[in-house]
Amino acid sequence: MDNTLSQAIADYIQQRKEAKLEPLQKALNKILEKSEDPVEIAEAKAVYAEESAPIEVSFTASVWLSDAAKRAKQISLATHAAKFTHSDAKASSMLVSDQLSESNYLVTASLNKKAIDAVGNAAALDVARLLKLECDGESLITQLQQGHINALRPFANDEQQLQEWKEGFAQALGDTKLSSHTLSKQLYFPLIGEDKTSVDYHLLCPLFSSALAHELYHEVRRIRYGDSKEIRDAHKTDKYHEKLDERFFNLAVQNFGGSKPQNISQLNNERHGQTFLLNCAPPQWKHITSPPINSTSVFGRELSFKSAALIRDFRLFLENLREDERNMHVRRQRDNAYLLPIIDTVLNHAAVIQMMKDHAGWSNSDECKMKPNHALWLDVYNTDETFQKHRKKGDWLVLIATDFASWLTHKLKSNKEKYILGDIEHAYFSKLFLHQLKHFERSTPTLGEL
Repeated sequence: MDNTLSQAIADYIQQRKEAKLEPLQKALNKILEKSEDPVEIAEAKAVYAEESAPIEVSFTASVWLSDAAKRAKQISLATHAAKFTHSDAKASSMLVSDQLSESNYLVTASLNKKAIDAVGNAAALDVARLLKLECDGESLITQLQQGHINALRPFANDEQQLQEWKEGFAQALGDTKLSSHTLSKQLYFPLIGEDKTSVDYHLLCPLFSSALAHELYHEVRRIRYGDSKEIRDAHKTDKYHEKLDERFFNLAVQNFGGSKPQNISQLNNERHGQTFLLNCAPPQWKHITSPPINSTSVFGRELSFKSAALIRDFRLFLENLREDERNMHVRRQRDNAYLLPIIDTVLNHAAVIQMMKDHAGWSNSDECKMKPNHALWLDVYNTDETFQKHRKKGDWLVLIATDFASWLTHKLKSNKEKYILGDIEHAYFSKLFLHQLKHFERSTPTLGEL
């Protein structure tokens, strides 16, 4: 594996040398192609030999690697870079290699393979490219993290030189002394002392994840400019396509570095200074403009749509619940994280319908299909005396709670048969909803209120 990586390093140095020699070679070729004067040709070759000689020497593998090892301290390899907060920030950047096995959030540690960025002197970014060269999953970075640098052994004159390279390149793995900066976004988090009265503060310095931004950037580009054009064309012409139509809507583009994106970081330069921002605005529900006279229950299609994500998460929670986790702590987590948010969604949905004052009495219509108990809950401004008399009795509250439990139990039914919800769960859902519904009713406006 080291031989393969060593060859990649040799090729990289050769490419760097050829890039330096290219202008000289072009100037020589121009004269060779146009001139037949032997004196002029000889002079051109002499100029080329004189100007290329120091380049040839400086790009000898051992010489160039020694120079690169000295310049390595001018850069920092990082997954989180400080200059994205402010281009003049002198704060430390961080190279994070941790990985999460399970997480409900998309964070840098969720990435199986993190793109490594480089910040610092833009003139030394060639050193970063050297360290990031990878063959069969191994690079100089991984070797340095393992405490060796065997891929450079074929180029070293002796062990002492190899050790000097190792110490030099290791300085690029991170700052030896961590520091923040006045131009960084700093948060002071209060810490209560042991005496419970004194207060100290811990400084937090959030850093931009270039690794995560890089992954998102390439994913968006893949979907926009990969096979998606054929898929979109099929969609426009109402034709079938075997692949999924993937799209990112309402994307925003954030630019870093202006005309010199390389001054922010190496990966920022590769992205031409661009990063994509996903739309994080809350869902814009379509407002209900008319009462649900065609629905038989409040637990209809509109509510199912609003609560779909919550119910899906609740179902996944139940499917992954182990037998030894069925305790009071987990039940409390179930209620707070899943069940109560669903109940809140139901109550908010009902509140929207209740506020339709312009349609007061809609449940009296012969066309109304709503169950009487549900109508009593929703049509709060109905002026019919008999209606209001039945509503004040409140016996419909229990029936609404029972219908909620039946609706939720049906929605949570597992196709994988990993769990079964029976009468006990149905009774608990009903009991908890009834408790929340009674609180809800205390703040529900009544007929005559503004």
